[in-house]
Amino acid sequence: MTTIDKTGKIVSQVMENYADRKETDIFAAIAKQIIHFKSDITTPMGLPAPLMGLFNLLQVGEIGEYDQTIAEIVQGMYYEGYDFIHFCTLSIPVMIVEVVTRIGYAFKRIKEGCSIKESIPFSLNREKHPKLATMLFIGHSAATAVNTGKVYFTQNPMAINYPQWIAFAKYSYQQLKWVLIEKPSARDGYVRGIINEQLAEIFEDVDSTFDEISADYIVVFE
Repeated sequence: MTTIDKTGKIVSQVMENYADRKETDIFAAIAKQIIHFKSDITTPMGLPAPLMGLFNLLQVGEIGEYDQTIAEIVQGMYYEGYDFIHFCTLSIPVMIVEVVTRIGYAFKRIKEGCSIKESIPFSLNREKHPKLATMLFIGHSAATAVNTGKVYFTQNPMAINYPQWIAFAKYSYQQLKWVLIEKPSARDGYVRGIINEQLAEIFEDVDSTFDEISADYIVVFE
């Protein structure tokens, strides 16, 4: 078994009692692992929140009255009940932000004259829903700011909304990618398209004018 201990070291150990527990089928192995996780959820310590063990690598910082590292703070949070069930509970505000924002966007699109099918806000494709991703980014940014203020004023790490920060990180990455990379490219394509359309109209006008002027003449190109 390979794990990360409380000091941030990656430890591999052989557990003789479980040496005979092997699976040759990967799906059976995954199913057994899920069943094992399920059994741990209801234990007194509970199943840790997703990726919580990685914080043991952060052996840095001097936080609080006892100058604790980030890893020690997270370990203390787990001992105080910040487990998978707590993680799921904290996901409720995140889901509310998602649902309210998407429903609001759908009503906005319908009001603008779009069909219900076109207004269904599931996809984050900016060609289909150009403002949905930005609205979600703003919504989760506001929720994250509120959570930051709560943690700052209460000085309680248990108030950290881990799922909200994950959502904020996700939408921040997507927004930065859009603003810095995709949007300039899309703007350039849009401008080029407009210029090409205008040039096409000019060429058509020139051809039309030339045809009118040369209607009574024989034009010879040399």
